[in-house]
Amino acid sequence: MSAKFFFNQVSRFWILVGIITLVTLFRFWYSTQLELTGDEAYYWYCSRHLDWSFFDKGPGAALVIFLATHLFGDTVFGVRFFAVLLSAVTGIGLFLLATMLYSEEVAFGTLLVVLCMPLYAVGSILMTIDPLSIFFWTIGASCFWKALHGNSIAKTDSSFFWWIATGISVGMGALAKYTNFIELFCFFLFCLSNGKHRLQLKRFPFYLMLLLALLFFLPMVLWNEKHHWVGLMHLLQRGDLNKSWHITPSEFLIFMGAQAGVISPLIFLGVMISVFWPQFRVEKAEQTRFLQALFLPLFCFYSFLSLNKAAEPNWPAPCYVAGIILLVGNWESLQKKIPWIRKLVFWAFLIAALQTVLLHNTWWLHLSLPRSLEQSTNAWTRKAIACYHYLGSVDPLDRARGAHSLALHAQELAMKQGAEFIISDNYQTASLFSFYLDGHPETYEPVFHPIKDQFSLWPTYRDRFNTGSKALFIYLWRYPPRELLNDFSRIQLLEEFYSTTGNRPLKKYYFSICIGLKAH
Repeated sequence: MSAKFFFNQVSRFWILVGIITLVTLFRFWYSTQLELTGDEAYYWYCSRHLDWSFFDKGPGAALVIFLATHLFGDTVFGVRFFAVLLSAVTGIGLFLLATMLYSEEVAFGTLLVVLCMPLYAVGSILMTIDPLSIFFWTIGASCFWKALHGNSIAKTDSSFFWWIATGISVGMGALAKYTNFIELFCFFLFCLSNGKHRLQLKRFPFYLMLLLALLFFLPMVLWNEKHHWVGLMHLLQRGDLNKSWHITPSEFLIFMGAQAGVISPLIFLGVMISVFWPQFRVEKAEQTRFLQALFLPLFCFYSFLSLNKAAEPNWPAPCYVAGIILLVGNWESLQKKIPWIRKLVFWAFLIAALQTVLLHNTWWLHLSLPRSLEQSTNAWTRKAIACYHYLGSVDPLDRARGAHSLALHAQELAMKQGAEFIISDNYQTASLFSFYLDGHPETYEPVFHPIKDQFSLWPTYRDRFNTGSKALFIYLWRYPPRELLNDFSRIQLLEEFYSTTGNRPLKKYYFSICIGLKAH
């Protein structure tokens, strides 16, 4: 080994360590600058009521938050600790996977692209199911590749261990997000399409991998069977599959536009070319097929659903693990076929980085425009101002603002009115109240029929409070739901209140006092 090669390896290692360390430290700091989102608060609430599964998800996110909050307390940092930590480990996992498939140069390029992507950058801070899903998807892909090439990579017959590790990785990912099981189909598809590995479908280790992954699913199946398959019903509702199917082109275009937005337009275009245009995939045929197999099933599944109703932008997130590696790994081939495309690299990184930076601080959406501009009669100026005001009204960070101000006001009003507990009209707001109220009390939803979400499965205020009790109800609509009217003798509107961030109002809520809980 030459000295030059040794120092190159060492410098690459320290550059990798430096990049990930700096980004991780920034994310730990930034994670404390925003309030919890409704979904994060809900997973935190679930962590206080641990179970084998929940109405809409497996127990993965709740378990992770349970561990973190027992280390750091019921704080924003505690809730988000593992989101940031997992993002760092996922970065290392991506680097290792890209190195195995291509080279360290491709691995560095992959890491740089991922660090600039808005979806992964912002998603690495919020503790939802996505950090867990992407982490285990990446680890599962790496373990499967090693299982197939155990002898050539480790020079020993270690493949059996990697088959087991693959099954465990997929199973643990599915504890957070059911669609991680699609990765098993990705592996099957790759083996089926590759003559070299087709024999794996006849061998015991492949089915041991499947069995281990499905064992993680067994507790969730038993939980759902006990609760009348509410999880399955919820999944059908999320994709609008419980209604008549109809193709709506505008929904598909919304989905594709959202993907271009959260990935960044030019990077998304590059991924689509790398995956779908065969003339640009001329080198590393086995690696290309593997990455295609990891990308296509999940992306096509959500694309198909979006013909009926647009999927959420973050739902296909795990498949871009393969898409980005494929783009960077086949970059040389792409440049040979389309020489002018190298000029887009600078703009691709600039646009993605700018999107990510602007998403981390959206103060620029709320600047007061000069009066001369506001009063302009020029048609194009008026349209630009209207567009600016619209962007300010849909600020993506507003979903992580205002809950603390709302909870403080609710606490003061509840004490003044003598309310014994708090009810809200949806699971996210109810969870946020529990997190931000002093002492983290139990909060509730109206007792909905049919079951609406996980709050309907936990003990309700009917089970915990005496007849005649009073409650404070906070909701987004002026009139309370029928279920609540049936539970109390009288409901009186108290006031309207805006949640705020600084001096800026966000959402209007209605506060009502519910008097005289009826016997049931």
